[in-house]
Amino acid sequence: MRVGAVVQARMSSSRLPGKVLAPVAGRPLLALLLERLALCEDLDAVVVATSGDPSDDVLAGWCAANAVACHRGPLDDVAARMLGAATAHGLEGMVRVCADSPLIDPALVDLAVALLRAGAHDLVSNVVPPRTYPPGQSVEALRTDALAAAVALMDEPGDREHVTTALYRHPGRFRTAALRADPPCADMRLVVDTAADLDALRALLGRMSRPQAEHGLDELLALAAA
Repeated sequence: MRVGAVVQARMSSSRLPGKVLAPVAGRPLLALLLERLALCEDLDAVVVATSGDPSDDVLAGWCAANAVACHRGPLDDVAARMLGAATAHGLEGMVRVCADSPLIDPALVDLAVALLRAGAHDLVSNVVPPRTYPPGQSVEALRTDALAAAVALMDEPGDREHVTTALYRHPGRFRTAALRADPPCADMRLVVDTAADLDALRALLGRMSRPQAEHGLDELLALAAA
């Protein structure tokens, strides 16, 4: 099974516009995430899925200038955009990653991909309630054909924006495996949604003595709590 990470990204974030290219430690926020995904041992590709809206021209241009695979699709139909990215790059499975998660742990991504490749599940997720991983460490690995089938079932508000809700809503149709953190650590915050989150990320990176991508979740939690 060919599996790649598909990074959901756009410049028109409602809470913090332009955050995906906001400068952090001398490089764009998105670059931090891509550095971490490059350390994953079980990914065949990494693709940024952005929109065809003119507001995302600068993001697509950054990807082109940095040799990052990029797919452009509908701005408001994220499910179609993600499915289009997977199809265009020949992915039988994908890991859905949001660009607001620049500190995702590569080991967590590899764990989800390994379970997906084992073949018993359509979706491997660490956001199945009750959530045990922090915001900013969300991982959903799913079969491309399962997402295609779920798109046909999307009939509720928010389905196409949130991509995977229809899979969770039909447990008899889609086989889901839940990843749980032990001990739970969902009360920590490693996501970048607001200007305050961006400031917290910059402060956290300033406390690192090694390249940021080398810090796994346990180290990140310790640094965030310091």
